[in-house]
Amino acid sequence: MNWIDKLNNFNESNIICVGIDPVFEKIKNLNLDLLDWSKLIIDSTAENCNVYKFQLAYFEEGGLESLSKLKSVVEYVKEKYPEKIIIGDSKRADIGSTAQAYANSMYDYWEFDVATVNPYFGSDSIIPFSKKNGAIVICKSSNESSEEIQNKLVGDKYLYEEVIEIVKKCNSSNNLGIVVGATYPLELKKIRSGNKDLPILIPGLGFQGGDFKSTIEAANGGINILNSSRGICFPKENYQSKSDYEQSVQNALLNFKEIINKHS
Repeated sequence: MNWIDKLNNFNESNIICVGIDPVFEKIKNLNLDLLDWSKLIIDSTAENCNVYKFQLAYFEEGGLESLSKLKSVVEYVKEKYPEKIIIGDSKRADIGSTAQAYANSMYDYWEFDVATVNPYFGSDSIIPFSKKNGAIVICKSSNESSEEIQNKLVGDKYLYEEVIEIVKKCNSSNNLGIVVGATYPLELKKIRSGNKDLPILIPGLGFQGGDFKSTIEAANGGINILNSSRGICFPKENYQSKSDYEQSVQNALLNFKEIINKHS
């Protein structure tokens, strides 16, 4: 079962994703190691979340020990919660055999269900992924400076619109999706209106300032993966105990879910 099959099995249009972005200093203050913290986040949120997105940069920052724990927690999710989708947020990109090696790494070694891909190399960076598990391709990202490149006009289209055309061309196996940030609801609405069948991963809600109501209205008509990372993993600065932290995580997720349901 590939990630699109899992997505369809949820039978929801707005699917909650928790981003696993470890901040080592905060984890240390909780008297937890990285693996125990990751498992705590997974177990605390599994009842109300169907997708987990692991940001590889944070794990790479901690070196080989952290990467070995990433491998362990991915295996933990696959064994305990096999119905969940696991996203490897690596934004890998290259050409030819190097792109193939990246795809092999994401799917054969790390065993992610799907990975994020940067399309700057064109279809050469996407096809090796689409021939395996698929990919979620960066289209219109949530950061402010994305406009410097992604909103450049190419003829009569914006560059992010050209990316969508490349994704469609590479999507013969129907296993591709795109990333569109919640901080750009006008672009999101335009993209969704012409692409009902493409799943959209939507970061930027919460800490980055994306508005729930405008985002959900703009994305209406297709399957959306709504992500929150810091807002759920570290909802406040200080905690009285491990159980207080766990309850805070659960409350943050329930609040995230409640707001989504309110506007869906």
